[in-house]
Amino acid sequence: MKHILVLLAALLIAQRETLRAAESAPIVGAIRWDAWYGSGGATKAVEASLGQPKYHFRLPWFARVVGGDRVSINGDSQAIVEQEIDYAAKAGLNYWAFLDYNDEASDMHIALNRYRAAKDKKGIRYCFVEEGPRLDGLGTAAWKRLVEHFQHPDYQTVLDGRPLLFMFVKTEKLAKAEWDELKAQTIAAGLKAPYLVLMGWNPAEDARDMAALGFDAISAYARGGSYSMTQPSFAEQCALIRRDRWEKSRALRIPSVTFASAGWDTRPRNERPPSWCTWVTATPDKTPPAQQKPLIDSVTATPDELAAHIREALDWTKANRDINPSNAVIIYGWNENDEGGWLLPTLGTDGRPDETRVNALGKVLQPRVRR
Repeated sequence: MKHILVLLAALLIAQRETLRAAESAPIVGAIRWDAWYGSGGATKAVEASLGQPKYHFRLPWFARVVGGDRVSINGDSQAIVEQEIDYAAKAGLNYWAFLDYNDEASDMHIALNRYRAAKDKKGIRYCFVEEGPRLDGLGTAAWKRLVEHFQHPDYQTVLDGRPLLFMFVKTEKLAKAEWDELKAQTIAAGLKAPYLVLMGWNPAEDARDMAALGFDAISAYARGGSYSMTQPSFAEQCALIRRDRWEKSRALRIPSVTFASAGWDTRPRNERPPSWCTWVTATPDKTPPAQQKPLIDSVTATPDELAAHIREALDWTKANRDINPSNAVIIYGWNENDEGGWLLPTLGTDGRPDETRVNALGKVLQPRVRR
């Protein structure tokens, strides 16, 4: 009997330790840019960018190779988006950060609508990434819709109930008074004030804009850099993120949401630029499709490299809670396949989903996942 009591006590202690670890685990999300659904202009553009056989290894798992340099990509299916939810849960993510187009570009909201329609979200929450210039055009009329989303039970919160909202590039017309109005409307709806995060390119400049707008923290949408046929290796990109984002924020004592990246490789867009990349001059590859080989080199993250980078982001977050009080991590990206950062499974050479990135991420995130 004594032996059984000792064993039960040990099990209870182990359970408490597991719960304590889960409660302190970073909240990890990935950015969604949803040009892969429907049949609109954005989908046609990414079909062109990834159409060449050299880039077929980047295609989302639900894409179809038509032949030559032509592909079809349309994930507008409840079953497809629910399978994505399953993959995100398998990877150990807590949330998706949907790039929001408000009432514009309806095709870009297909995945969000199907996500919200899913009966079982497997613990995957959502939040928004807003674009500053778009909000400047909409004005404070955008606040009502945002507050309605904040009230959704699946909207991601931090710091014991504050709705998480990212903004990519600062607003010029909407100043602190307007953002304070969003906070007031959110509180009036019975919620805590939103946790506002400015995504920029330079921590020192972003910190000044953060303070001027009354935001809470800074982060990044992507590591960025040039649109070029020559890119740093993924290992070099990780070193730049460590130096230019994490360490600079720590040195300057800037509140931050930890940024991590699945890559940056714009070569598909350089060769076949989408219409919105007006600054890019096309550099077409004249190699016949039948002679093209997958363009996989040091710029492309291996699953092990990706896992190591995310593990480092978790460790940095845990070690710098004074800099990251929200305990949140944002990854570029879930499905920025043509720009170079993706986590979702891709179309394997055998026609089946290639889940290697999801599996690698799961080994890092599943032990600490919190739902």
